[in-house]
Amino acid sequence: MATEEAIAAGLIDWVNSLAVAPPVYTVEDLSNGHVIWKVLHQIDRFSFSGKLPEDPDIDQWINKWTNLKHIYDALSIFLLEDCGQRLQGHRPDLKAIAQSSSLPDIISLLKLLVVAAINCSERIEFLKQMQLLTESTQEVLMQTVQEAGDEDSQDESTPSDHDQQVQPAPDNLTSPRHSNDLDSVLASEERLARVVADNQRIAHEKRELQKQLEEFHLRYDKLQERFDQAQDEVKDTSDRLAAVLAGRGDLTNRPLDTKHDTLIASLEHRAVEAESELDDLRKAAEVLRLKADKAQKLQDDYDEIKIDRDRLARKANAAEKYRQKLEASQDLEKDNATLRNKINDLQTQLKQSDFARATSSDLEREVDEYRRLLPSIEQERHELNEMKKRLELDYHALEARYLDQAEQLSRQNQNVEDLQSRLRDYEDGIDPSDNDRRPPSPVHRDLERDEADFLESEARLTAALLDKDALPIPSDSPSTTTVSADADEPALPTLNLPAESDTISEEELKAIMSAMRSQAAAGSASDRESALSAQRKLVLAIERQRTKNKLLAEHIQKMNIMVQELRQPKNKPQDGPSSKQDDSPPPPPPKDDPVPPTVQATNDPVPHYEVDDLTQQNQMLSRELRLMASAWFEQNQRLASMSSAGSSARGRGGVGFGNGTEPRGFLNRQRRKIELISLGR
Repeated sequence: MATEEAIAAGLIDWVNSLAVAPPVYTVEDLSNGHVIWKVLHQIDRFSFSGKLPEDPDIDQWINKWTNLKHIYDALSIFLLEDCGQRLQGHRPDLKAIAQSSSLPDIISLLKLLVVAAINCSERIEFLKQMQLLTESTQEVLMQTVQEAGDEDSQDESTPSDHDQQVQPAPDNLTSPRHSNDLDSVLASEERLARVVADNQRIAHEKRELQKQLEEFHLRYDKLQERFDQAQDEVKDTSDRLAAVLAGRGDLTNRPLDTKHDTLIASLEHRAVEAESELDDLRKAAEVLRLKADKAQKLQDDYDEIKIDRDRLARKANAAEKYRQKLEASQDLEKDNATLRNKINDLQTQLKQSDFARATSSDLEREVDEYRRLLPSIEQERHELNEMKKRLELDYHALEARYLDQAEQLSRQNQNVEDLQSRLRDYEDGIDPSDNDRRPPSPVHRDLERDEADFLESEARLTAALLDKDALPIPSDSPSTTTVSADADEPALPTLNLPAESDTISEEELKAIMSAMRSQAAAGSASDRESALSAQRKLVLAIERQRTKNKLLAEHIQKMNIMVQELRQPKNKPQDGPSSKQDDSPPPPPPKDDPVPPTVQATNDPVPHYEVDDLTQQNQMLSRELRLMASAWFEQNQRLASMSSAGSSARGRGGVGFGNGTEPRGFLNRQRRKIELISLGR
């Protein structure tokens, strides 16, 4: 920040650039007010007309003080009335300037000159002239202008402390008292204008009287000198007169006494006139002193009135602002009603949001429940997809088997027709020996193949599910059964059972048992127990079916023997007794199987419906065997999945062994049917 010396140097440079007086080098040259008055005269010659009240050449601080007060009053009036600028901040001490040339006060006074220059009617010329100065001077002038602008804006935006204390309430702005205050403000402004005019007139008269007083002082000094000379002459004349009267005077001087007397008389007359004039001057000086006191009193009153005017102007500005605020707040009730409606709407929205939050909490709980159920649903969907794939595979496999069985059935029907034709030929007495020399019947081949496959699957399943001591595989069953006829007769179809090499070995049995046990150990205890019980039931059902198949095979063999014996009477009639001895009824079938028709006589032909029954039983046994194998595969898959989804299956009430709940869905019902078929229910 610039120092006071730098600011003073910049302001002095600006004053010298105006060229209104000889160059100024120090602030002491500005203390008499002569240069400042010339600068003001250049700014506005009408507002600052005339001369200073005191002679600036006299080096007396009282005269300087008088000139500075005159300059400050005229400058204040110009800034307030013509420029609209209010004097704020530090007021320069004019007495300190006159006595000791105070630097801060001179700087303050010069700043007022700069403000007056940039706000006058010819400010454009001053601004152009300021641009030609040095940068330091321009910075000082710019800082001065900014300070003046800041003070003015601060004064307009911030009321004084006194105004803040006495400002009325907004509700009382339209009261009669407030209107009276405005009238008093206007009256005070008119009074202030009159006082300013009177003050200017009195100041002008004061200046004229001061000039007259100075002239009177000069005349008084001259007359005083002349009076002193006259007194000296009178004294000399008196002395001489006394000497003459005493007779000591020279007689030669008597002609001159007349002249002296005349001169003395004239001087006395002049002295009397001078004394009277001096008395008049004293009276005039006293009158002027009284007028000066009165003028000073008027100046003080003017200052007080100016202060009151500024205060009233600030009050008027504040009142105007409050009036504008009152006009702006006339629609306050409407705004309040609108705000009340908005508040009611917001309260309604708040209630709705609270209700929505409570509802959302319930929905969030439901979503959490659904989210917890989602893994189980995904698992079930995965299981359903797997079941669908397995069912599709089973469907394709069953379809292929169905086609094979249909083809096989057609072949069996063809064989049955052949047998029926042979029986008819036999009844007609035609020798069917030539027709007997053909390959074994496809029915017998299918029975042998089904029997071998069934025995192999039975052995593997029994070894995998039970210990080797629980359900041992029967070893007394014949491996092969061959029915031979005489050497001359054609060989009948034979039933080939699986040999010892086709069964499961001891090492394979142990490996299968260990694998099944580890698989069963993966589930819980209840799951393992239910699975083992179901598997035992399945093994028992398989054992029963095995027994049935064995009895059926024996029955078929006996039927073949019976057919062979029926052929012998025509081929070898001499062997009748032996054939009669061998003609024994076949053993009855098991209780679980349907009773086959009895052969009434060895000579009767075999009815064709018996062959059809055997074919149907064979088909039923094959289908039941496939269903049991599929159920066994499904049971193993379910045991493998119980270790990972046992708890979720129990929680959903899934279908399993020992569960009496009604299954849900088509796939679960199909599983239930397969389980019932596998358990032999």
